[in-house]
Amino acid sequence: MLFKSDTTVRYRLGVSMLLLLALAACHSDKPANNTVSLQQPGVKYTVYEGETGRRKSVLLADSTVVILNSASILQVPENYGKGGRAVILDGDAFFRVKPGTDSFSVTTDKLVATVLGTSFKMRSFSSQQGATVYLLTGKIRVGKSYHSATDNQPEILERGHMILANKEIDLMEKETYHPEELEAWVSDTLRIKDATPMALSRTLEEWFGIEVDIRGDASKARTITEAVFFNAPLEDVLSNLSAQQDFKYKIDRNKVVLTF
Repeated sequence: MLFKSDTTVRYRLGVSMLLLLALAACHSDKPANNTVSLQQPGVKYTVYEGETGRRKSVLLADSTVVILNSASILQVPENYGKGGRAVILDGDAFFRVKPGTDSFSVTTDKLVATVLGTSFKMRSFSSQQGATVYLLTGKIRVGKSYHSATDNQPEILERGHMILANKEIDLMEKETYHPEELEAWVSDTLRIKDATPMALSRTLEEWFGIEVDIRGDASKARTITEAVFFNAPLEDVLSNLSAQQDFKYKIDRNKVVLTF
């Protein structure tokens, strides 16, 4: 689902197009490793890929846990934990970082997040201009991973803070959100309430890291009053909701077509 902070940012910044660029799903049919340039020269990497419509849990050598969303790629160097803890992300993932003397960093093509021990969610697909970081516990430093002609100062986040960035317009803003929304995501408790087809498509895109294409006339579709799913894969969610809103669906890799 879109965290409540996204609505706040849209109101406070008055740039709804920025939010759409930041969160709209525009993945290719198959995850592609578009962040090879971020790798350390001469170092081998283990690559983890999220499954379509499901989350994958990855346990790193230092007991850091990564929940990798679908259509996402995590690259871990073979020297991880040996004098440094740095990974590369192309996609959407939650990190529960094990405290240690060495800092832990996540680098994408837009942002770099650095912590000692904390938990946060980071979304940054190389196929999109937008990126977000939501801090759940502890503190985190977030900055641009590229040189900016206007502002290269990092931001320090605490619980309830988030970052909304857009590389195309070279913007990185610190905002607030409701941590309860992220806690629900981590517990894999999907709640859908008063959702029109358009709102549903945005929720599915954010929750599962997919692209949703709506076809046909959805204007007369019933609003989903309330639905709750626990640890449910995409197929189960769509099967249930299709009966409520009377649509047919097709899953093709990381793209879903809803036909009304």
